Amino acid sequence: MKKSLLVLSLAFGLSACNIDDRLQFASETKKSEQVYLSAQNTGLLIIDAQEEYVMDSDIFWVKVFYPEYQIPPQNVDPQLHASIDRIAQLAQKADDLNMPTTITYEASNTDQGLDYSAYITRIAQALDENTQSFFKQTFNSTLETDIHAAMEAWSDAGISRVVVAGAETDVCVMQTVLGLKKMGFDVYLASDATFSTEIYERPTFKRLQQAGVKLATASEIIESMESKDKLIYSPRYAVGERDELHQGDRHKTAMINFNMDDTSLAMAEHDNKSATEPRFTFLGLEQEFLFSYMPSFHVNEKGKPYTSKYRKNANVVSYKKIDHVVADIQAAGKNQAVISGVVSQFGLYDAVYKLIEAGITPIILEDALLGSDVDPIHYLDYIYQLGAVPSTQKSQSYEMFVEIQLGDFTEEEIAAYYQMISLNEAVIPEVYPRLR
Repeated sequence: MKKSLLVLSLAFGLSACNIDDRLQFASETKKSEQVYLSAQNTGLLIIDAQEEYVMDSDIFWVKVFYPEYQIPPQNVDPQLHASIDRIAQLAQKADDLNMPTTITYEASNTDQGLDYSAYITRIAQALDENTQSFFKQTFNSTLETDIHAAMEAWSDAGISRVVVAGAETDVCVMQTVLGLKKMGFDVYLASDATFSTEIYERPTFKRLQQAGVKLATASEIIESMESKDKLIYSPRYAVGERDELHQGDRHKTAMINFNMDDTSLAMAEHDNKSATEPRFTFLGLEQEFLFSYMPSFHVNEKGKPYTSKYRKNANVVSYKKIDHVVADIQAAGKNQAVISGVVSQFGLYDAVYKLIEAGITPIILEDALLGSDVDPIHYLDYIYQLGAVPSTQKSQSYEMFVEIQLGDFTEEEIAAYYQMISLNEAVIPEVYPRLR
């Protein structure tokens, strides 16, 4: 009953502000589509389905490069190998239908040439012999010149739809899918044929649905490859759609930390607070070192100081009201604001509304956000319907890195990165304890 009253009160609050027309509820989102994914109009893109990204593999990259870290056993997705099997099934069906297929490998540059791990065997065995393969050093594959050209060639040949599967869900898959959308493709993500070290995938799926990506299970997609059939979307969230495609850019970003004082943190609501601690640790390190040039704000209505438990940007500006933050972000010429910390439901709504009205996109770090009244997971979809962007600390961090091996970083940024790493304080996102 309390949840129902909370939702009703929020709805009345939105109506009072004359912005209830922005809300799109679940019953109004598209449930299905009559579609025939044929070899004439559809291509299959499998992203980085390599052995080094399989978390329980002996060559999982964290085990190789960071053997000192213990991987929490609960972090290994129980559906991991079922997801890999479904990727193989999609590859096999594309082969059967002579559907154009492209795969990508993430590869590092070394003195000996490109270094990369093999494709997962059962997926490689299912691939068509004419499969195109490309190596990439950007998380968004479409930023690679040859891959972009290959996708343009698909478009020129009448391929307007792309089915996507692979790894990692919240990094390369997400960024590439957004890149395909930017190129004008109609994108269908096989939602149960992706995998990642981050099992908490809802923010990624919400963001992609918000961007107009069609989410459907592999079995649904395969049925639509075989014959013209109704494609049922799944999962499906009440997050609405953005008018413009959001893509993160560290040069346009400001950081907003709510109520990061000791009392607020101690009293905060969350169903797994201990799992948020390494995320706040890494977020603080990034703000102090790697992204220290980003405008950074601490909003605390009681004027309490930022906790000493976590690091922070040395130039953080503290305010009691979000209005001053909005004005400063505008004055700095930034149009993206990453939100974390401890905030009430209506405090977050107020901030999001004011940021959007000012032309600033709010980016919500779901796994670095605590509630001062209730666990925020219960109401975030209403915030997204207003236009805020769902994200996580890991997704946002990787989106700030355009290329692997710090390839797009300045010398100053690279120096800051290694200064941060030398502290040995950060737990890398790949071994964070599972959030939910």
